[in-house]
Amino acid sequence: MTTAPLAVPARAVSASRPGGSAAPALHRHLLLAVLAALLPLAAGLLPSSRSVTVAVTVDFLAVAAVLALLVRSGRRSAHPAGWRWYAISVAVSAAGALLAAAWLPWGQTALGSVPGHLLVVVAIIRMLDRTSLRGARARMATMLVLFVLADLLTVHTLYHLSIGRSGVLPLDEAIALFALMSGIAIGTGFSLVLIAVCAAEQRRVGWLLFASQVATAQAGAYSSIATGPGLVQYLACATSVLGLALLAVACAEDRPRPAPDRRPAGGSTLGALLPHATAMAGGSLLLLSVLVTGTLTVVGTILGVLGLGALFAHQAVSWPTQQRLTQDLQRSEAYFRTLVRGSADPVVILDDQLTVTWVSPAITDLLGVEPQRIVGRSVADTVHPDDAAGLVAALSAPHDDEEVRTRSARVRQCDGSWRLIQAQVRDLRSDPDVGALVLYCRDVTATAPLPVVTDLAFSTTDPATGLPNRSALTQRLAAVLRASSVSATSLVVLGVDGLSDRDDAMALRALTTRFSRALRGGDWLARAGAGEFAVVVDGTIADAETVAARLVAAVQPVASGPGTTLRLTAAAGVTGLSADVDAGEVLRWGDLALRSARAAGPGQVRRHSDALRITQDRQETLRADLADALREDQLHLVYQPVVDLALRRTVSVEALLRWRHPVYGAVSPAEFIPLAEESSLITEIGRWVLAHATAAIAALPHPDLGVAVNVSARHVRSGALVDDVLAALDGSGLPASRLVLEITESVLLDDGHVVADLQLLRRLGVRIAVDDFGTGWSSLAYLVGLPIDVLKMDRQFLADVETDPQRRALCASVLHLGTSLGLAVVVEGVETQAELQLLRDMGHRFIQGFLLARPMDVDALGAQLPGIGTDGAPTPAHPVGARFPRPGR
Repeated sequence: MTTAPLAVPARAVSASRPGGSAAPALHRHLLLAVLAALLPLAAGLLPSSRSVTVAVTVDFLAVAAVLALLVRSGRRSAHPAGWRWYAISVAVSAAGALLAAAWLPWGQTALGSVPGHLLVVVAIIRMLDRTSLRGARARMATMLVLFVLADLLTVHTLYHLSIGRSGVLPLDEAIALFALMSGIAIGTGFSLVLIAVCAAEQRRVGWLLFASQVATAQAGAYSSIATGPGLVQYLACATSVLGLALLAVACAEDRPRPAPDRRPAGGSTLGALLPHATAMAGGSLLLLSVLVTGTLTVVGTILGVLGLGALFAHQAVSWPTQQRLTQDLQRSEAYFRTLVRGSADPVVILDDQLTVTWVSPAITDLLGVEPQRIVGRSVADTVHPDDAAGLVAALSAPHDDEEVRTRSARVRQCDGSWRLIQAQVRDLRSDPDVGALVLYCRDVTATAPLPVVTDLAFSTTDPATGLPNRSALTQRLAAVLRASSVSATSLVVLGVDGLSDRDDAMALRALTTRFSRALRGGDWLARAGAGEFAVVVDGTIADAETVAARLVAAVQPVASGPGTTLRLTAAAGVTGLSADVDAGEVLRWGDLALRSARAAGPGQVRRHSDALRITQDRQETLRADLADALREDQLHLVYQPVVDLALRRTVSVEALLRWRHPVYGAVSPAEFIPLAEESSLITEIGRWVLAHATAAIAALPHPDLGVAVNVSARHVRSGALVDDVLAALDGSGLPASRLVLEITESVLLDDGHVVADLQLLRRLGVRIAVDDFGTGWSSLAYLVGLPIDVLKMDRQFLADVETDPQRRALCASVLHLGTSLGLAVVVEGVETQAELQLLRDMGHRFIQGFLLARPMDVDALGAQLPGIGTDGAPTPAHPVGARFPRPGR
């Protein structure tokens, strides 16, 4: 026990931490403890007349310091009562040593600290978890007795081999040595009991206490054999200081932890083996002493026999526990195998190297191969080569234990065909009971995937600029609108034109720097979207106009890379804030003002009130000019791709109507479609869109590419939709299965011919999609039994989805609803990589939005279309793949 004792506990303290390394604070504390122990040794370099005095003084100063630390830190610890008794133990030991030094000769002074060492037992008992100890009292008692006997046998044998043979110590000093070692051995044994029954995160405290007891034992041994001033006395002081310092470190580490963080004690392997190792060392030394001296001492014989008895008793009381644990393990394995064998979905377990270590028998029904053929192979070798890199990257990334992610990949069947397999991934590599990745697999070749509700927390910071993003802007406006000084606050929305479709980090950072310089101290800058910034201005709307003018002036050409310069222009809208509106309404006011400013030309600034008047005049003009737009060929179509995340390629496009007005230029469909719906003109426009969209897609070299066309409620109710669709399909030659009609949910509630017309179209092969699903007022009951194939989830569902758990749950619920009914779900309006990753982890498969592709002319659809790369990021072009899966009903 007294040979190199601190190496093992130090490693144990380090190993008790997740990741196998102690925290930096613990490292610093241990380093300070070692440096403090070196001070008494350094005292030996002083003149001999003062060296012992200095060393002993350092020792007692350490006692005073540790007492103060125990009293102060003990109050905030997890076991304040235990540390109070430890403080009493240190004080009693120091006082006893002082009294013994005054009355007893050299070699017996340490005897005065024995009562203090025995009080350590009381301190540790106050720290023990009585619940954990109650079920293992007999085993802990026999382990304690075994360690104490083995410790005494080791000390006795070493004494007999060295000091005892030379007669260095008189009988009274030898008795004092063994009395001291007995007291310390009992305290050290109780520290092992603490290690055995404490929770895993508290185990390092037990090892620090054990190391402190070992250092104290060494100090007592050195003190007992010291015959006067010299190296042995300095070593006694140094190890005493080290033991005290380690005690203070243990107290600092004993911090309360909330109940959810406490893991049940699983037992320390090293702590359980240490008594046996000490017994083996003591027995070996006893046999060695017989060979060296030719005699077997009475004390050694007694301790050896008692040790063997304690070992037998320990094994006897441990045997029922081992049997019970073995039976529990066998029963648990039987439950596990029964559960897995009864599951229709395969379960796959991967190790840290992503090698398959176990597969459930259900894999045979899915792929037609035996589990033994898959075990031992890398997961990258079992999936399609195009899916391997992305799957390996996703599985290798560290995840939270509580986080469930969804990944999809193609896996080859025994007949050589490929099946699309979706796996819910649990990362349990940090769980000591599992230490692996667990994949719950499901075949989704012909269906949409299952949802996984995740609880990822995304930042409210824009990654390209470091500014607050739109979610943070909404939160800030909401807070300002609740304040009493809301009337003295305004909003500026700045639109920058000329930026590339994808975030140009260099240009955006340069603009951010310029805008920050143009603002006042109380103004708050955010990035509101692609090419848009917003400023919450601390001042009136007149102040906001001044700020907006400075921001517009700050938009000058910026560098976008080596030798590349972007020519930028800007316009701004301003609006005041009012306590009777919400943040969303304020943002709509600002957007309206910005659109009006942009329509007026670069460099313009418009108030919301002026923009509203101009907008009303503009609507009257557009309403009058709309009838001529169709005849004069001012309308045209653009197409936005829909990407399948599982296959990482475009499967369909949505035809979007655009109007280039001879005076106003490009007019948004959100502006002119409501005007067209006021009259029967919308039916004529719908007929024109059907004919041109089907003809354009049929002419492309992509035989599987589908097209979605929005159909107005007026067109559906007119009774002409079936004839118009058939005419468009006949005129273009496009197969009916490649056409998707998008209607609003309110249309499905109409009586009469509407449902019958949709059912007829569906029987012909045309698919029906519900556009802007979830934003209307209708009942969910229409989803059952009505002719629906696809749900299109509106962009509103993604508002604040990165920070709002309820929004994330809503997105997952829509997917779950569609999956349960056999409907494909398309998510519209995906604009950020964070949104894409979030939707992918939920299990969403079909995505549409600016992040993947902006609407494009038909000429751009020629050879290749956007998709998703193996790293999960959007790619500008990718070969076209399969269509939406047909519903299973």
